[in-house]
Amino acid sequence: MSFKKTLTATAALSFLLSSCSTYKPFNEPKLPLTAKLATPSVRAPSSSESEENLNTAFEMMMNSQEPEKEFLDYLSGLKSIFLRAESYLADFDSELDDAVAANSSVSFETSKSYKKLITMYTLSHRLKDKISYHYLRLTDMAYDKSLPSDKRKLAKSILSKFKKKLDSKDPIEKISFDELKLEIAQELRERKGLSTKSLSPAELPANNFKNDQEKLSTLRQYRKMMRAIGKVEADSGDELSQTVESITEKMQFVDATGREPQSELTFFPSTTSSGNVMGLVFPKGVWALTYDDGPNPTHTAAIVKNLDDLGIKATFFWLAQNVIRYQSTVDLVGEKGHARANHSWSHAQLPKLDATGLQKEIVQSTSIEQKSYGQPVQFFRCPYGAGNSVPRIRKMIADLKMIHVFWNVDTLDWQDKDPDSIVARSKKQMQAAGHGVVLFHDIHPQSVIASKKLVEWSKSFKGTPGEIRWVTLPEIVDEMNGAKK
Repeated sequence: MSFKKTLTATAALSFLLSSCSTYKPFNEPKLPLTAKLATPSVRAPSSSESEENLNTAFEMMMNSQEPEKEFLDYLSGLKSIFLRAESYLADFDSELDDAVAANSSVSFETSKSYKKLITMYTLSHRLKDKISYHYLRLTDMAYDKSLPSDKRKLAKSILSKFKKKLDSKDPIEKISFDELKLEIAQELRERKGLSTKSLSPAELPANNFKNDQEKLSTLRQYRKMMRAIGKVEADSGDELSQTVESITEKMQFVDATGREPQSELTFFPSTTSSGNVMGLVFPKGVWALTYDDGPNPTHTAAIVKNLDDLGIKATFFWLAQNVIRYQSTVDLVGEKGHARANHSWSHAQLPKLDATGLQKEIVQSTSIEQKSYGQPVQFFRCPYGAGNSVPRIRKMIADLKMIHVFWNVDTLDWQDKDPDSIVARSKKQMQAAGHGVVLFHDIHPQSVIASKKLVEWSKSFKGTPGEIRWVTLPEIVDEMNGAKK
C-alpha cells in the first residue's frame, strides 16, 4: 500500500480512535441535515455502536461532498486494520515462541503486541459494524419509493461502487473483506423476510472463495506478504500507529491481585479477585473452554455438534442482541448441557460508557438473557476484556450476582483465519500455563475447525500425567468452592 493510500485509510479510521485511550463516551458531532434521510424499515444490524452514533455517522457520510468515496474509504481502513493486525499477530507468535523456549508464558498484561492486537480487534469490530449498518441503510434508501428519485439513485450508485470494491479479485483484499461480506449477506438474507423488498442474488455480496480450501490456500500463499505490508504500515508513524501506541501504554486488563494463584480463593460475586475467574487457581490440567460473541445460527450449531461428538461441554458468552435473534440456537446449546453466560448487549467498550450505557450493556442484557435461558446468569465477560479492572463495572456485575470471567489462553481466532496456526498458538499457551480458561469465538468458521482440533489434541494426553480435563465454568466454580468449604 502506498503512503497516500495509508493516509486515506488512516483518515477513514480517525473517528474510531478519538476515545479509545481515554475510555470516555463516544459521541460523534452532529451535522445539520439538508434533507431528511430514510430511516431503517426493519431492525438495524448487530452493532457495538449505539443506534444514535451509527445513524449520525450515516447522515454525515450522506451529506459529505463525496459520499461514495467516503464509504469506499471505510474498506481501505478495514484492510489497513487487518494487515496491521497480521503483523502484530506475527509479533505475538514470536513472543510466544521465545517464552516457550524460556519455559515461561506470555503475560497479556505486559505484552505490547497482545495489547496492540486487542486495539485492532476493537477497531475492526466497530468499523465492520459501521459498514454493515451503512450498507443496509443504503439498501433501504435504494428501494424506498417515498424518497425522491435522486436520493434513490445516489444510494444505488454508492452501493454499486462499494459492492464492486467489496467483490475485488485482489487476493489480499479478498481475504481482508471475506468475513465482512459474509456478515452483510447474512444480514440481508434475514432482512428479506422482514421487509417488503425482494433482493435478487445479484445484490448480495458474492462469495470470495469457491470453498474453505481455496480460502485457506490463498491465505497461506499471501500471509507473509500481508504481514510485511502490515509491518510497514504499523511502523510508518502515522496517526493510527501513534494512537495504537498510546492506547497500548494505557491499557489494563486485570487487577494485580487477580493475577497470582491463591490456594484459599473462593469464587463468588464481588469486586475482588474472588469475583474474577482467570483459571490461574484451577487444579493442574483443568481447562474451561469458552466461546464469545454468539450465538450464530451456523457456527454455534456446528461447534455444539463437534463438542457433543467429543463428549465435551463448554461455556458460551453471548451478546443479548444475538440471543434475541437466535432463540432456537440458544435452546439447542442449553439442551446439550453447555453453560450460557453474558457478554453484554452489543460488545461495546464498557469503560467508555456512562451510567445509561452500562445499564443497557450489563443490566438489561442480563435480564434478557435470563429470560431466554430460563435460569439465572452466573457469569459475565467484558468485551475486549475492557472493564475487568474498573470498580464501577465490576460492582455492577457483582450486584447482579454474576462472577466476571477473563482468560489466560487467547486463540486470537478473530484475526487468524488458519485453523492450524490457531491450534498451534493455543497448544503453546496451554502447555505453558497448565490450567485455565481458553478463549474462542463462535461466530467464525475457522473457530469451528480449530476448537475441534484442539479438543482432539487434548484427548491424546488421556491417562498420562499431562491429562487435560475440560469443564464448564459452573462446574469448576462449584467444585472448587465445595472443596474449600
